Amino acid sequence: LAKVGMGSGIIYLIGIGLLMMALNLMMGEIAAHTQKEMQLVSFARHYFGRAGEIIMTILMYVMLFGVMVIYIIGEGQTLSALIGGTPFFWSTVFYILISALIIAGMRTIKTIELFLSLGILAVVLLISLASAPAVSGWNWTDLDLNLATLFLPYGVLLFAYHGVTSIPEAHTLLIRRDGAFKKAIISAGIICMIVYTLFALTVVGVTGKETTEIATLGLGERVPVVLFFGMGTSALMVGLSLRDSMRWDFQLPSWVSTLAVIAVPYLLFLLGKREFIATIDIVGGVFMSLQAILILAMFAKARAEKRAAKSKFGMAYTPAVGTIMLLAFLGGSIYTIVRLFT
Repeated sequence: LAKVGMGSGIIYLIGIGLLMMALNLMMGEIAAHTQKEMQLVSFARHYFGRAGEIIMTILMYVMLFGVMVIYIIGEGQTLSALIGGTPFFWSTVFYILISALIIAGMRTIKTIELFLSLGILAVVLLISLASAPAVSGWNWTDLDLNLATLFLPYGVLLFAYHGVTSIPEAHTLLIRRDGAFKKAIISAGIICMIVYTLFALTVVGVTGKETTEIATLGLGERVPVVLFFGMGTSALMVGLSLRDSMRWDFQLPSWVSTLAVIAVPYLLFLLGKREFIATIDIVGGVFMSLQAILILAMFAKARAEKRAAKSKFGMAYTPAVGTIMLLAFLGGSIYTIVRLFT
């Protein structure tokens, strides 16, 4: 956001936040109709057969393994800056802890996830309060709108808001409770938009043009009490989604799926992919956009066949909304791909 100006940045935050909330509601309606333990690959197989299964498998697994690598990179750099030691060491420590929790399973994770999520909210409020004396309105207004970077936030924010793989996981906890399930999706979307906006205003208000890739690193240079562990809770849900996809969609033994989730991201990390924002941009701008387009197609087919209408989820929807979403995701993915090769 510091690259495009706060005015454009806030529009991005709200616009993409609403876009992803709508996508999550669509996925929620599909899951509510099915009433089974399935992940995205099984849904794609259900509506588009073998071709849908292959496409979703490629998109989902490349994307989620990429997400895990991003969290390893980011947490290592953050903990290194805050505590000391090398980023590689802290990345390894972080991933060992996350792996242990993934092995423990859903019952353990949902309890820890609750406390980590509440902790994130508390930390954002703490950061905002501690940073308030250092916030300068000049930092918000001293940002130039550069047309060359106008679309830069797209892939990064799509990544930040992406939670569609968690929708089937949440459905297993709220199965046959469609009203509560729908409210949970809407509440989560609103909370994310509020927290992200507050955090962005605080960080850019303090660091302005000197905002760093991992925002808390630059902020920490000016506000010593900054802590950040949001990547931990996100990594847990991503790892759980990967493991359950292998179990539910491909009927792999639990130990095989767990081992794959633990081993593959760390091996990719060891191979040397260490650029934080660049990796986020590719994963969010390309793979998450294409996955979103496939989910739109699944939702459209479900509506056409009047399957999803049998659930009590009851999402209000018009074809115009789907068209706007399709154009946004398609345009964003094309832009990101073009920028990668120019």
